[in-house]
Amino acid sequence: MSEFKVTIVDSLSFYDRCLQETVDEQAFRYEIMKPFEEMWHYLNAPLVSKKPGGYDVLMASEMLGIWTPRKSVDLIKSRLEQLKESNIFNECTQVIAESTRLFNEIGYQIPFEELIVNILLGDPENGILMASEGYSGFGGIPGYIFLIVVPNDFNQVRLKSALAHEFNHNIRFTYEPFNHGDVSVEDYLVIEGLAEVFAEKLYGVEYRGPWVKEYDKEELEYTIEVMKDGRDVRGFDQVCAYMYGDEVAREQGYQPIGLSRNAGYTIGYHLIKDYLKKTGKTIAEATLTPSSTIVEESRIFD
Repeated sequence: MSEFKVTIVDSLSFYDRCLQETVDEQAFRYEIMKPFEEMWHYLNAPLVSKKPGGYDVLMASEMLGIWTPRKSVDLIKSRLEQLKESNIFNECTQVIAESTRLFNEIGYQIPFEELIVNILLGDPENGILMASEGYSGFGGIPGYIFLIVVPNDFNQVRLKSALAHEFNHNIRFTYEPFNHGDVSVEDYLVIEGLAEVFAEKLYGVEYRGPWVKEYDKEELEYTIEVMKDGRDVRGFDQVCAYMYGDEVAREQGYQPIGLSRNAGYTIGYHLIKDYLKKTGKTIAEATLTPSSTIVEESRIFD
């Protein structure tokens, strides 16, 4: 049975202070991001850049859509109470326990000693974050999870599902580590499909994320064909166009390839659903299965 410590960063106290007094960027670095220093090290983002204005945790955080004290506090004034009302801070350990139980049931010993969770207010001026109904997450480094949220009626009830989604990434990457520079379209379809189906298993389809779209039969078949042709494309920059679609590709400077927003998430979801239906495997078992096996046995590209 897996046993590990769950630590939740006290971001609420930090935001309370931000609304009551002037809080500088150093507090953000050392109070909010210091617990994630090892994760940022993997991502080549130091707590403080060696050069003024250089790449560091502030710049990286802002790129992810996280609010920092370099931006106006007015952007979060009306959001903090909504974040508290979502109850995700109280429900966080329960979500982790319920997620862990699915892996305990198949005898998988989760190989980290501590999981650190940081629930952060997002930047409502970040277009990509707001295009996903104001919430996102990052679980790409085992032992660390971010949830990023600009609270609203849609996402407040989906934060447990979003946390489970990121937890699945954590476990997947203990089995098959994420290779940013060499990830393929096929790999990424599996990664995101596993995470969303895992969350759906725990909390129901009604709390599914907005990144899974409802395609009609024609668009679904067309998108599957595009993915089939590009399934061996490798490298995060190239893969992003397949996963996020043309709109985001243009915003990020990638080459559009004729896909709707979040096309890869949608096809990944269907790929995993097909795999589970055809094999009878559980979503936990699938999370610990090679991508190539999942794709082949799903038969989605046949």
